[in-house]
Amino acid sequence: MERAAKKPKKTNGYKLPDPLPPGLILEDIAKKKWKLGPSIGKGGFGEIYSAQEFSTTSKNKYPNVIKIEPHTNGPLFVEMHFYMRNAKPEFVEAFKKEKNLKYLGMPTYLGSGRHEHDNQIYRFVVMEKFGTDIWKLFVENNHKFSPETVFKLGTQILNVLEYIHSRGYIHADIKGANVLLGLNSAAMTQVYLVDFGLCTHYSSTDKPNPKKAHNGTLQYVSRDGHLGVESRRGDLEILGYNLVQWLGCNLPWDNNSFKTPIAVQECKEKYMKNLPDFFKTCFGIAKPPNEIVDYMKYVVSLKFEVDPDYTKLRNILVAGVEAAGGSIESPFNFKSIKSPNKRKLPPKELSAPKKIEEPKKKKVASKAKSVNGTTKKTKEKNEDEYNGDDADRVDKDDSTVGFNEAMLAVRNKMKLNKESAKQKTVSTKKQLRTRKNVNYNERSRSNTRSDRNSFSDNEPISPRRRHP
Repeated sequence: MERAAKKPKKTNGYKLPDPLPPGLILEDIAKKKWKLGPSIGKGGFGEIYSAQEFSTTSKNKYPNVIKIEPHTNGPLFVEMHFYMRNAKPEFVEAFKKEKNLKYLGMPTYLGSGRHEHDNQIYRFVVMEKFGTDIWKLFVENNHKFSPETVFKLGTQILNVLEYIHSRGYIHADIKGANVLLGLNSAAMTQVYLVDFGLCTHYSSTDKPNPKKAHNGTLQYVSRDGHLGVESRRGDLEILGYNLVQWLGCNLPWDNNSFKTPIAVQECKEKYMKNLPDFFKTCFGIAKPPNEIVDYMKYVVSLKFEVDPDYTKLRNILVAGVEAAGGSIESPFNFKSIKSPNKRKLPPKELSAPKKIEEPKKKKVASKAKSVNGTTKKTKEKNEDEYNGDDADRVDKDDSTVGFNEAMLAVRNKMKLNKESAKQKTVSTKKQLRTRKNVNYNERSRSNTRSDRNSFSDNEPISPRRRHP
């Protein structure tokens, strides 16, 4: 008996489409035909294929992509209609001219439609093809970009947000995985903000909407987003969280201690009310760039009903690029950086501070007998237990800083024992051994189980998407 074909799995409550064969021809609503190429990836709602115009004679094979999802799904429907209404090339060019922009990282709409294959109905949208995403580069660079790169990314993304907001929408899901490099000549000079599956008209009121609460990637959701309020300032706040992370910091709520959306929301509320504490937690003893401080101060103070001052924010970010010695027109520089800025270590690396070992002294062989009943075997055991130096070190290291009364009593007793040993040596003409002194300034080599368990797992939570 033949096995039934496996049904596509669901992710985030959405059904994934069955694989479509390369070479399949799709016709959009403008009657333009597109030829499918190989699949290049799967998202949470559908699959992405390389594609080209069916009638093209270009040598550049598959210069476009087609996103496809089952007709019963919803996110691509939202994205498709956003592109149709707001991403036509003439709209983007008009905005660039108005703002005197050489580039704008807004993908343009090329086509969309529906297609039936093997008794299943799909919807699709055709877009430009882009390069790798910023999150992959961020991981490859030890989770840190240079300030020049960070503020340059921020400037270009801010331009796209201003365009989206001018059309009455918000993005609501800005993150490294949704920021892609261009291809060919724009490969290292321009990034594009993609994935408009969560975009929506921004709210006219700041009244909370529980049905839309926590939408987006939990790590970056704005405080308004946690309340279900869709706002322009929320997009700017999400961008700010990304900029801080790209500078090499862990966000305070970016660990496994905050396991629910409410816990993450409360942590964000706490730190946004106290920005100095926020930056101290993120950057540690390092001084944060002035520009990220100014950016976050403006965003936190922005009222819901006030139009954001994009020019002011753009000037802040451009100043950050210039302060780092860069130029807004120069290509991106994604060089590997060895040590991130205050990256929290995984549990294995969280251990007691290593001791600074002094040069080992050569041991002097001695046939002297034990003193005060201390045998050679007991002495070796004490050496392992205390890891101290011999009694001759007492005079040379005579510091008593940090000693309490009990420690001083032990030290004085050791000195008396040493003097007594010297007197016996004079009388017997034999070199006697004394007990090792306890090193109170250093921590014992071995940690107890409770010490090891006192460290928490501070690895960052992986970006993830939440939907109603």
